[in-house]
Amino acid sequence: MQEIANHAGINKALLHYYFRSKEKLFAAIFHNTIRQIGPALITLFNEEIPLEVKVWKFVDSYIELIKKFPKMPLFIMNEIGTNPDRILKHMDFGAFLDYQKLEKQLREDHEKGLIIQVDVKHFIINILGMTVFPFAAKIIIQKNLGIDEEDWHQFIDQRKKVIPETIMNWIKIKN
Repeated sequence: MQEIANHAGINKALLHYYFRSKEKLFAAIFHNTIRQIGPALITLFNEEIPLEVKVWKFVDSYIELIKKFPKMPLFIMNEIGTNPDRILKHMDFGAFLDYQKLEKQLREDHEKGLIIQVDVKHFIINILGMTVFPFAAKIIIQKNLGIDEEDWHQFIDQRKKVIPETIMNWIKIKN
């Protein structure tokens, strides 16, 4: 707590007065961050727009948000590994995302012959995984693929195109 107080430029007593414990401080910071990321992003899946537009908008928005919080994916993965109960207590995407609505859209687009039959869980995980993984594995990707810091931003911006194209190529019916 002393290190946190020092970093924030306040005294430890003030930090304890407002948060009482590291757990309560963690919850406040995490909730604030998730509140900024979660609803704005996940609700894109609930919008009444064509699926392809939804995918493009989601990927673009999600990448832009992660660029603002680039250490968040690695932090969450670390928390999952060290304290899964704590992270699960604070992350409830079901509060933002109507899986049934997205599942219905996937089913309707399949029935129209636009896409293959897609499990909503795989659809969500594929988009999230393809979007988050580069940030979580940034140092490994940079080292092994020879991407320096300057090229990293260009690489991430290219992902905004690669991911939606990959997702849509996966699910679109080939004529």
